[in-house]
Amino acid sequence: MSTQNIIIRECELKDIPYLTSLTKELGYDTTTDQMTERMSNIMTLNNYWTFVAVAEDMVVGYIGLIKNYFWEQDGPYLRVQALVVNADYRKLGVGQKLIQAAEQLARNHNIKTIVLNCTNREERQAAHKFYPKLGFESKSTGYVKQLK
Repeated sequence: MSTQNIIIRECELKDIPYLTSLTKELGYDTTTDQMTERMSNIMTLNNYWTFVAVAEDMVVGYIGLIKNYFWEQDGPYLRVQALVVNADYRKLGVGQKLIQAAEQLARNHNIKTIVLNCTNREERQAAHKFYPKLGFESKSTGYVKQLK
């Protein structure tokens, strides 16, 4: 399959079963009901976007984006909150096309910076090699604290 056969479009509610499956591939146990609730909230926010990659009439990847503002410098930035491609479609240019959609969205909104975090889990090592190939630089270490 060539990347010419991949269509990037905005997410629709009918895509939720695919998003559920893809989110599980990303390493997060999720049900369709949970994903429906999440997307119902996300889709109402004007600074959130979700794009899907469609190949062979099915969603094979998605990217979730948020427009935020810096405290430490001027202007907004675009955060890649989620990016996942179905394992059968990796290394075919799907992820690159999703990042290109994010870049175009950023340009359309006069956003000059795109940021993302990628977990340190062993299964994410391929992603650690993927992002620099697209021009991303490793700039920080992230921390998470779960509140009870």
